[in-house]
Amino acid sequence: MNRLVRQTLLILAIVLVCLYGIAGAPTSSTALRDNFRRNIRLGLDLRGGVSFILRVKVEDVPAAQRHEVVEQTRRVLERRINAFGLAETPVQSYGSRGNELLVQLPDVRDPARIRRVLESRTVLEWYAVQSGPYATAEEATAEHAGVLPLGTKLVPTAPAGTPDRGRVWYLLTGPPVIRGTDLRDARVASSDMSRPVTTFSLSQEAAARFERYTQANLGKRAAIVLDQQILSVPVIEDVIRDSGQIRGARSLEEAQDLALNLRSGALPAGVEVLQQQTVEPSLGADSIRHGMRAGAVGLAAVVVAMLAYYRWAGANATLALLLNGVLLLAALAWFGAVLTLPGIAGVILTIGMAVDSNVLIFERIREELRAGRTASAAIAAGFSRAFGTLVDTHVTTVVSCAFLFLFGTPAVKGFAITLVIGLVTNLFTSVFVSRVAFDWELGRRASPARLSI
Repeated sequence: MNRLVRQTLLILAIVLVCLYGIAGAPTSSTALRDNFRRNIRLGLDLRGGVSFILRVKVEDVPAAQRHEVVEQTRRVLERRINAFGLAETPVQSYGSRGNELLVQLPDVRDPARIRRVLESRTVLEWYAVQSGPYATAEEATAEHAGVLPLGTKLVPTAPAGTPDRGRVWYLLTGPPVIRGTDLRDARVASSDMSRPVTTFSLSQEAAARFERYTQANLGKRAAIVLDQQILSVPVIEDVIRDSGQIRGARSLEEAQDLALNLRSGALPAGVEVLQQQTVEPSLGADSIRHGMRAGAVGLAAVVVAMLAYYRWAGANATLALLLNGVLLLAALAWFGAVLTLPGIAGVILTIGMAVDSNVLIFERIREELRAGRTASAAIAAGFSRAFGTLVDTHVTTVVSCAFLFLFGTPAVKGFAITLVIGLVTNLFTSVFVSRVAFDWELGRRASPARLSI
């Protein structure tokens, strides 16, 4: 097997791997369309959805560093979103203040629910109840002569509907028996009354502590507190070791969200939504249609110009251009990158740079042919002398993209990522693939000196 055949097989293998990354192994046209939509992830501006700009209330944790609190909050929010079924949705830093985060969620139909999940701190605690209920906090304070006993605190129940409706107060004894950090898992189940409850399981150390507590407090009341509000006040009827239930959810959705937040962990600081923006899917469809139309028109014009000016070599450039597009889409699919409208602009710019690379190589080859070299020698010299220039131009563009990625907005970052991927794939197609195509042309011609370029 000679060198040219090995190179061709390598190109075919790469193309097959890329096609699999884009479309998978479909068994029907519907499966092909579904695989493509799943592998090529569209951004918020194309698919529609909702974006949030969040402010982390670092003042809630004054003893900790500002940076550590924001980073911990970002990780917790990512776990919540991923557990919500919106996998691989990054939470990004935003702005120059250092305590703002950007969350973009494509294809979301219930932004209000997502907002509740993002804003909930989900600090879960289980306290012993000393006394109550009280209709007001003043009533509880008056019963104790205006001074609450040491180690206790007044906590209200969660309001039912409108604020303060059905709300009562309990005097709780601290510290809490278990906390949210003691939980190993949380799920949703149905109670005997067919109402949703959130079940939880404890870690080994917390289970032993909880077993001792429930055994010593049979028949007494306990309070399950979430974010400084009491969800329920159950009576301890039996010894409990490593599991329990949280009642009080008004709907299955509320119980599911509580279980989700408990699994992902509590936020180290409160979160405030500074801005919420909804993008309709119709805008994304228009953007995709216009972007595809612009790309198709530009590609057709480039192909016609290359064929008219460079004849058979123009077909070589067209092949390299098409393979560059396949490699670019495959890279986006394999890396899980999100294609946005600025990303489409990066793809179109990549087409222009790919054509520029081929023009540079072809003109070098023409110069060598005019100097009297044979076709084989002209091709070798043309690729060799153009390669250094191509590397220089691509490296400088990559450096510029690196600055765009470091200091740009998310939209600019999408443009930079797509352009960098396109530049890398362009070097492979314009130098390696195009050279293999020229070698095949030389091999099939009886008179190599009559190279069509």
